[in-house]
Amino acid sequence: MKRLIIILGILMAATVSTFALETPQYPGGDEALEKYIATNLKYPTQARENGIEGVVTVCFIVNTDGKLSDIKIEHMVDPDLEEEALRLVKGMPAWTPADKGGNAVVAPGKVSVTFSLE
Repeated sequence: MKRLIIILGILMAATVSTFALETPQYPGGDEALEKYIATNLKYPTQARENGIEGVVTVCFIVNTDGKLSDIKIEHMVDPDLEEEALRLVKGMPAWTPADKGGNAVVAPGKVSVTFSLE
């Protein structure tokens, strides 16, 4: 029994180290991402006039070169807000890709765009 527990412990440690990776990052980190969104967000006129607010979540793949692909809406709110969130994400510069053992790897990313009327 003791031998089985040791073998399981070794297997679990190997599994964790095999899958450990640093996640992809927007260049400059979260603060730079927030600044990018604040600077480039164009609140859709129709949504503003109708008082529509919400958070649109956009998911995507960050490739090994940092370029984004498979950009999709994960959390929908309103078609106009979703269109603007997609425009923002598609216009982003290349991200720093995820890293696994010193090598760039393909990994998922996610951005939440908040639409709030003051």
